[in-house]
Amino acid sequence: MAEMITKGKEQVRGKSVLLFSGGMDSLMINFLLKPDILLNVNMNSTYDARERETFPELISEFDDYIYLDKELDLGIYERDDAIVPNRNAHLVLLASHYGETIWLGSVNGDRSFDKDEIFYHHMETLLNHMWQEQHWTEERRFEIYSPFKDRTKTDLVDEYLMKGGTEESLLKSYSCYEGEEKHCGHCKACFRKWVALENNGIITGVEYWQKVPWEASWLDEVLLQIFNGGYRGLEDKDIVNALEKTPKYLLLDQYREQANHILRMKEFST
Repeated sequence: MAEMITKGKEQVRGKSVLLFSGGMDSLMINFLLKPDILLNVNMNSTYDARERETFPELISEFDDYIYLDKELDLGIYERDDAIVPNRNAHLVLLASHYGETIWLGSVNGDRSFDKDEIFYHHMETLLNHMWQEQHWTEERRFEIYSPFKDRTKTDLVDEYLMKGGTEESLLKSYSCYEGEEKHCGHCKACFRKWVALENNGIITGVEYWQKVPWEASWLDEVLLQIFNGGYRGLEDKDIVNALEKTPKYLLLDQYREQANHILRMKEFST
């Protein structure tokens, strides 16, 4: 009975699928790992349409690309800060129809809990439970993870370039929450992209950003956290390295001293 029902419908055994956004991370992971399938899901978010404009230049004729246009409308849940709660849970469930190895483009420094190892483990457990052998299907076993979760974005750009990736493609990728033609430069996605490019010697000027990233209004509020290593973990050192090359370096010693003072106080108290 299971063979009759699924005949011609489930041809995904042994496939790897990458959730592909058109952002810099998914571009690099596609280049480095060559998944069987690139899956893009239109969530109707603020920046979806602008991301898809990059696809003709980022996806080659050899990529097996699937675009889902009307399956999800998560835009109605998008917050003012561009976060879509539970987004990756929805995307992983959709990806499970196209492959059993599901890759997400997450790196060290991503802070959302729907991109961490606990989330991946629970989603694997859920899918493996639902896809046990039963009256309507044979068994399927899933693996869900981010292949470069132990690397920062700066590290990933370095590996991508070392293995033959191009600066041009990185610059053509789109990583901005505003969804406008030009990167805004001040959202956190733009800032993190700038940090990774700057640390790899890829210089972007005012023609690339609407506003230069190191002058983002929220940055001063988190500089102390960055020097304490409590903002984005390993990525915090990358942020400092990038800022050292900008006019912002004049303020860095002040925050560095504050961070060192806090550290000395903690050591004294223990």
